[in-house]
Amino acid sequence: MARKSKTTKRLQELDHTAAQRSSAAPPGFRSPVDDEPAASWAAFIAGAILIFVVFTAVAVFVGTRSVEADLEARSEQSLRVSGFGDITAHADGFTVALKGQYTVGQDIASAEQAVSGLAGVGSVDASGVWVVEATELVAVDVVGAPVAFVWNAEAVTVHGDLSTEEQRVFVTESLGALEAEDGTVRFVSVDASGVQIIEGLVSEDDWIGKAVALVGSLANGLENGAVRVNPVGEVVTTEGKTETRQEKFDLTVASEEFIAALQVVGFDLTDGVLGPPKPPPPTRQEVEELERTLAELIEGKVVEFEFASDELTDVGKSLLDELLVPLREFSAVSIRIEGHADAQGSPERNLELSFRRAQSVVVYFVDQGEDSNRFVAVGYGDTRPIADNSTEEGRQKNRRIEFIALEE
Repeated sequence: MARKSKTTKRLQELDHTAAQRSSAAPPGFRSPVDDEPAASWAAFIAGAILIFVVFTAVAVFVGTRSVEADLEARSEQSLRVSGFGDITAHADGFTVALKGQYTVGQDIASAEQAVSGLAGVGSVDASGVWVVEATELVAVDVVGAPVAFVWNAEAVTVHGDLSTEEQRVFVTESLGALEAEDGTVRFVSVDASGVQIIEGLVSEDDWIGKAVALVGSLANGLENGAVRVNPVGEVVTTEGKTETRQEKFDLTVASEEFIAALQVVGFDLTDGVLGPPKPPPPTRQEVEELERTLAELIEGKVVEFEFASDELTDVGKSLLDELLVPLREFSAVSIRIEGHADAQGSPERNLELSFRRAQSVVVYFVDQGEDSNRFVAVGYGDTRPIADNSTEEGRQKNRRIEFIALEE
């Protein structure tokens, strides 16, 4: 027999060793290398199934929630149309639960019917709805800050609350267009940056133009001043200071039209424009000198009135204008203005007419800028004659006005 080579012999030994190892392994045992492909496929299939299940669940949830959201939106719209604005709807599947309140007098069955009749609604649960007493709604006005116009020699500043931007533009442009007495622009600068626009404020149409006009009237006489308007309290306040009583009077006269217009729309005016301080009490010498001067000016003259009337004639006014010169020179001296009549007519009529004539003189002086507190009007009728009432000359002298200087 042929002799085996060493190589062949070695291969046979290796095969025999492998066969022995295989026979020694437990039944059903496979090496890790042999099992790896099967395990990988099993894990892949399990993962795919899990992903499919998750995506399916998400799709079902999203689809269901979309249907529920549509039911809720349509249910609440139907409720509002039916007058149930305080009830909300929550869908769970095809069941719609109602929550909220309705007022006495409303029928909750109507709310249920408004929802149950919608497509897609399976049932309606109204157990979360309760009834309340109806209450009357009270309108609450929006309250803004007062509007203030404050000025100096060249500029005016506005601050406070207005209802619209258009009102602020109107104020700014109107103030910028105001003219001084010499025809030049009164305010070189207008600053309305301090104005706040508050939605819901009552319109200022009734008073804003009049307030701007009042500013223009006062600003011509006051280098520094202010007008403050409080629409809530319906109060207009003016501020400033004049150098003379005449200036104070002139400002009042110039502003009367605008003040009256503001009062017509319901505003009260607080006049805070100050005149010069009152002088100290007069001395005896001042009282005597004024009385002597007045007597000299009126000597041989009378303050004339229309016949049987308290209306001054032009001649009478001219005489009073002459008397104003010393009255203003001795402004601290108070004056008693006495009215007298002749004996014609009844005593009662003469007394009443003499008093009204004395008052007319006071009114004339006040209209010229004098302080009304400075004068006292008295009527004596025909009780103090200075001449014979039986003659025309005497009666003419008795129909007179006398001026008495007072120390107090």
